[in-house]
Amino acid sequence: MAKRKDPGTSDGYFRHTWTFEGKRYSVRAKDEKDLWRKVAEKQRLLESGMITTTENTPVKKWFSDYLETYKRVSVTPRTYEQLVAYCRNYIFPAIGNTRIKEVKPIDLQRIMNGCAGGSSSQANKLRNLIRGAFKQARIDRVIIYDPAEALQLPETKSGTHRAITTNERKHVLEVCESHRAGLWVLFMLYTGARPSETRAALWQDIDFDRHIITLHSSKTDFGDRRVPCPDVLYSRLSAAQGEGYIFTQPTTGKPHTKTSMRQMWETFCRAVDVNMGAKTFRGAVVPETSVIANDLTPYCMRHTYATDLQTAGVPINVARELLGHKTIDMTSRIYTHLSDQAFTDAAEKILHFERQQDLGKICRIG
Repeated sequence: MAKRKDPGTSDGYFRHTWTFEGKRYSVRAKDEKDLWRKVAEKQRLLESGMITTTENTPVKKWFSDYLETYKRVSVTPRTYEQLVAYCRNYIFPAIGNTRIKEVKPIDLQRIMNGCAGGSSSQANKLRNLIRGAFKQARIDRVIIYDPAEALQLPETKSGTHRAITTNERKHVLEVCESHRAGLWVLFMLYTGARPSETRAALWQDIDFDRHIITLHSSKTDFGDRRVPCPDVLYSRLSAAQGEGYIFTQPTTGKPHTKTSMRQMWETFCRAVDVNMGAKTFRGAVVPETSVIANDLTPYCMRHTYATDLQTAGVPINVARELLGHKTIDMTSRIYTHLSDQAFTDAAEKILHFERQQDLGKICRIG
């Protein structure tokens, strides 16, 4: 007899799970009558051989079946929705249409590398999901070998001092286009400004002719500093320019306080969460569907700016000035580990230099 789970932990559906030829199948419906109709139809298709999972099954279908069959009944509804979101945001865009037998370890490692510098908790959950799905595929004899067996975690961070991931940046930039906090977030992302420095930012601090912004630190030891204003930020600032403080409270027009800025960030994160796939009910995000990282803070924008400087090949002594660090030791903590792009760019420069040297030798010999 199919039973409805406790209302506090269930989504209100009736379910029936059974095993057929060594594989588990699950069906759900909103009422018992419809449930048993679906069960009978599924069993008929299974017995006729019309439903089969093979090595040619697309990754998207296998992961969907894996979650429905093996995870839905063993995790909380909130965890289940998060796993679905990981598939939607990370796995399916990369290999969703690939046949499961064609997935290589390098394909999965590239997916994991997209979490580099991001939340360690999310990276671990994503790796566990990928490992679990491919291990089950091997156990079920869908594939011969497990391409996720040696999957490695990229370097991640816990806490607020981390750069945003590639996926987070995509959604942050999309929300910035229309959200009232968009200009503020872009300002931090493209200038490396501390949140406290954005509260003190004035329109007169922007030299629109020279594309330069002067930032005022709240800490006297750091002083003021000048940073270049990239075109993507310049166009937004030009369209919004006015007088007085750049960022003000919408209802009073007064400068932001720590509290009002925190509230603005919370509304921005809610919009990003929804953009990433979270569902809402009466204006609030349904907790079980939330997928945004808990450690995403305004300071992550500044750390991303620092990482972007490194990737662009900006010398560490110049980066120190742009970031307003008191000592170069503070900057070196960020520049300690090369990003993938920085490594690739460095390798290309070295190879280009060596080729030029070899060409010079050939010319001299000739």
